[in-house]
Amino acid sequence: MLDRNSTNGNNMNPFVVTDFDASAGVKLNEDTYEVFVNGSFVGRKTLKNQGENLSDIDDFLRNQGFSDFTTSVDGDHYMIEVSNQEDDFSNALSVYFNNR
Repeated sequence: MLDRNSTNGNNMNPFVVTDFDASAGVKLNEDTYEVFVNGSFVGRKTLKNQGENLSDIDDFLRNQGFSDFTTSVDGDHYMIEVSNQEDDFSNALSVYFNNR
């Protein structure tokens, strides 16, 4: 018969403890970025799950027919630089953020 209270030096814990590390690529919190077009604030992009990326904004703009723009990240700011059609970019992104 097995004595669970035995002190024979073989005290095995039936529970497994796993140390979950945030650096393992598991998204624990939402990341929120402020989005700017040529320095003007146009909205916030919240990455709610691991499948979402800031590049989703770029994909949306390309699907809307925009191609002449560059993007960069500065802390929690996502900067979109355009040489023309600034109002069109801002209007398209307004629709994008209102539909999310």
